Amino acid sequence: MMFWFAIPLTLVLYFATRALYRRLPWPIINPVLIPTAVIIAILLVFNLPLDQYQHGSFPITALLEPAVVALALPLYQQARQIQAKLKPILICTLASVLISVCTTLVIGHAMGADPALLASLATKSITTPLAMSVSQSLGGIPAIAAAVVVVVGIIGALIGYPLLKLMRVTDPEAQGLAMGACAHAIGTATSAEKGVTQGAFSSLAMVVCGVLTAAVAPLLFAIYHWLT
Repeated sequence: MMFWFAIPLTLVLYFATRALYRRLPWPIINPVLIPTAVIIAILLVFNLPLDQYQHGSFPITALLEPAVVALALPLYQQARQIQAKLKPILICTLASVLISVCTTLVIGHAMGADPALLASLATKSITTPLAMSVSQSLGGIPAIAAAVVVVVGIIGALIGYPLLKLMRVTDPEAQGLAMGACAHAIGTATSAEKGVTQGAFSSLAMVVCGVLTAAVAPLLFAIYHWLT
């Protein structure tokens, strides 16, 4: 029963938000943020069970993995440019991972967060499946990690390009790297709408940052526990 409600509602909200954004290109009119907020409000107001809504919208959710795989297309299209600039790309993504994890540990420690929460927050800038896996291996809570990833992705998609414009970052490759490194799949989807180059470099940053986080985060956590 929920299938006939969840699918149409999700699709109508998504396409309506995109149509509104084409008329009013404001960052706040985001096709992830607005539908999410409206759906949450509807579920709360009408006291609808979340698990039934998730089950009803499963056909849409199932498209997430193929959609992520499809991001390999702009990577292929920009393969030569990526190969020519591989060294600075690796340096930038590694710096992003170190900053993301280290700031989480420093700020979290200063605020008295427990290790499980720190492990759940440290993976905030990589895509959800990796974040849940890495967080769990560090002693974190996968559900919290997944929720934080979604919030970070939405915020990144919302303010990423306006912030880059404010900082006068106009190079499409730099824009893509920044969005993929900070806002993972949601930021990459936003970058793909901006252009092929932004989408390709964002996809690359998302993948590389995920791999580097899985490799570097355990070492950084070991150092953190040793120091504290």
